[in-house]
Amino acid sequence: MSNVEEVVERALSVLAHKPSAFVTDVDGTLSRIVPRPEDASVSEAVREALRRLAGRVDLVAVVTGREDEVARRMVGVEGITYVGSYALNAAALPADATGKIARAKQAVQPYLARLPGVTLETKDVSFALHYRNSPNPDAMRARVIALLEPIAASADAKLLEGKLVVEVAPKSLPDKGTAFMGLMQDGGVQGAIFVGDDLADTAVFRAIRRRRAQGLPGLAVGVVDNETPPAVFDTTDVQLDGVDGVEAFLTALADELVVGR
Repeated sequence: MSNVEEVVERALSVLAHKPSAFVTDVDGTLSRIVPRPEDASVSEAVREALRRLAGRVDLVAVVTGREDEVARRMVGVEGITYVGSYALNAAALPADATGKIARAKQAVQPYLARLPGVTLETKDVSFALHYRNSPNPDAMRARVIALLEPIAASADAKLLEGKLVVEVAPKSLPDKGTAFMGLMQDGGVQGAIFVGDDLADTAVFRAIRRRRAQGLPGLAVGVVDNETPPAVFDTTDVQLDGVDGVEAFLTALADELVVGR
């Protein structure tokens, strides 16, 4: 685990390269993962730190698998950029892609009663099965994947795994790395920081490494707990201790930027 002061120092050195960007995930990063996704929330301390960062960093953005409107409501900070559904342009989906996902969701629903502790989350262009509340999550993961794999294949969809969740999404759904790189290119960003906690975030961590190989400063910050996938450790530069660590980091970073360092 990295010391918060060390992460702040490294972040300041990256943000000194203008235009700069601070980009973050939401679930498991700004908000704790909870049994029901709709109950997740962002603390006022995190909100205040993001507000202060928005006044000092050229681009402050949220990139999330949640829909734009949901992310805006959860984070609740004006003046920052929200990129929901991994920047998917629903209008660019192949014909009947959303219909196929809807039919796949209908095909799954009759099986839910046989999957104790599994809950269905509906998104704008995808759906997910959460098995966090299952009595045996490891065994339930295998059952959920076995159920979803043929259904996803018939819907020309793909499976995305996260912390005790499997999502069914169109194959054309961009990954977070694509969304992140779009922000970087649109803003001509030099120094960039990304904070995230899960498998989907590793695409951004790898993008930061590729940018660094091109001479563009970056910092990949992992948020870790007892559910962190090994790939997060493998692709990040520093790690913070859970959402509490993120709150401490954001507050300290905002403090340092405000005093003009």
